[in-house]
Amino acid sequence: MKPEIRCLNPLTSTVAKILLMNHKHLPAWLERNILFRKIFLLRKLFLTKRKFAHHGQCAEDTAIARFFPKRHKGFFVDVGCFHPVKYNNTYRFYKKGWRGINIDIDAIKIEGFKMVRPKDTSLARAVSDQQGELTYWSNGFYSPTVTLNKDFAESEKRNKKDYRPRTVLADRLTNIIDGTKYKNQPIDLLTIDVEGHDYQVLKSLDFNRYAPHLVVVETQLETLDTVMEDDTFRFLKAKGYALVNWVGMTLMFRRTE
Repeated sequence: MKPEIRCLNPLTSTVAKILLMNHKHLPAWLERNILFRKIFLLRKLFLTKRKFAHHGQCAEDTAIARFFPKRHKGFFVDVGCFHPVKYNNTYRFYKKGWRGINIDIDAIKIEGFKMVRPKDTSLARAVSDQQGELTYWSNGFYSPTVTLNKDFAESEKRNKKDYRPRTVLADRLTNIIDGTKYKNQPIDLLTIDVEGHDYQVLKSLDFNRYAPHLVVVETQLETLDTVMEDDTFRFLKAKGYALVNWVGMTLMFRRTE
């Protein structure tokens, strides 16, 4: 249940109601308003629950930690990072001294990462195996569900969810990493949550140079048989990875070499 809103005038009442909305489409002029964005982020990042036994949505970060030594300080790449703390697979490691690259299509989310995790490199980009302008779909402001996969968006529309198209410049993951201080540094943890576009993200990475130790990918599939028939599974298997865990909607692949 949403908390009761008490305001002094209609304008502040309207703003307060908007700040409490979750993942709704807002007028473009409001989304671009700098003051609104700052107030929204303060509420989103600091005035919601922040203390959890785990930070991954289904405790994925707890499972991931088992694949690395306790005192290891590694390098991660988080594609589709969403929120710097909540439902995040890398915040646990950031607190332990890991550093890495956070990437998301939505610039508002990256603004939040820069506020909460200033020691990371955070970039507002789309990641794909194609370069240039691409269309993506979102069902609201600061939505957890943003996708470059048209079929995924269409299936969600059939469930009466309001997905709307936007355009964004996309680049290959290798090119994005090459443009940072982490160029040519092997990845300890690669986590991908891009609503059905994970295969294209994986194809855009040079595995010879970056060779992630652990790859964590969201899946919409429900059985092992369908997972093993999926392009993502086949691609990673061919690259020398084995499926080592499945937590909630997340598959974990470890390099076997």
